[in-house]
Amino acid sequence: MPQKEGESYITEFALIQKAQKGDTEALEKLIDRYYDNIFSYLFRKVGSIELAEDLTQEVFLRLVKTLSRYRPTGKFSNYVFTIAVNAANDYFRKNKLFIHEELNSVDIDAGIDIEGILIEQEQHIRLKEALEKLPDMQKDAILLRYFHNMKIKNIAKITGTNPSTVKSRISQGLNKLKIILLEDESE
Repeated sequence: MPQKEGESYITEFALIQKAQKGDTEALEKLIDRYYDNIFSYLFRKVGSIELAEDLTQEVFLRLVKTLSRYRPTGKFSNYVFTIAVNAANDYFRKNKLFIHEELNSVDIDAGIDIEGILIEQEQHIRLKEALEKLPDMQKDAILLRYFHNMKIKNIAKITGTNPSTVKSRISQGLNKLKIILLEDESE
């Protein structure tokens, strides 16, 4: 889980330093701190639980390999998300395909609003399909901003651009999403 506002930067920095010196317990704590967020980002990006799990493992393997070279010039979360964005982009570049999420089966149980669940799943699927139609640069910016609550300046660092480019990508991406979703409704 990422650093909470009330937690001390020194605590995370101490973990990083210990992990850089080979302390496996400190490394495990760092991985535990970021695992869920990285998995969540990758799942939204690739749409497959299995692929997201594989890519998440790849991200943390890359982190282990590069941690000795890490210098605290910015947020550690930016560093980890940069690795995740690059891992996903490398995967797509190598495989040139897009994975679609399989529909999860819904357990029918008394007292559950099945219709509500199905409507929510349909909306989720429509949004996911619309996101997949966006260029990767816009999709990354939107996922990081709205699904991971990142600030524009952090997204800029992660994607290697400037804040105005990130704002533009988000704006253009949201406009495209709106058009795509409206087109889907009219069909």
